[in-house]
Amino acid sequence: MPIYEQSQLENIALAHTGIRVESAAALITGALVTKFTVVGGNVMMIGFTGEIMVPIAATACTVGLLHTPTTGTVSTIAPVAGGTDIQSFAAGRMARLPAALGGILTWTATAYGTFTATKYILRPGALGIQGSAAPATGTVAWTLFYVPVDYGAYVTGS
Repeated sequence: MPIYEQSQLENIALAHTGIRVESAAALITGALVTKFTVVGGNVMMIGFTGEIMVPIAATACTVGLLHTPTTGTVSTIAPVAGGTDIQSFAAGRMARLPAALGGILTWTATAYGTFTATKYILRPGALGIQGSAAPATGTVAWTLFYVPVDYGAYVTGS
């Protein structure tokens, strides 16, 4: 079995999953909250996951993902309305992107996550999370995987 240097392992991971950016775990709120910012050009989002870190309170709440470009109109990647109710979800459950633009976030029943085959081109601007309500407790940490499309483009997490 070959032994790989750390830099080789990082390059293999980068080629497969892109660049990983994380956003700190936070409560879901009823307002749109920026979790990631696209800067310097377009990027291709190849993965997006959310992991419940602290169990969600018993408050009915669905979660949406919206992209607000610096020029243009807001794009709903996953709508708040009609989404999966995450009330009382346990720590470790994970969300992933919908298979098609406008589909709902898919939440796992256990602690695992998957990538969808769908990739999204994001223009410079904000990628945010919005809940239908604001549970008193429960946090979700979000992770975005991307590849720059334009030279100098990158993503920051909040």
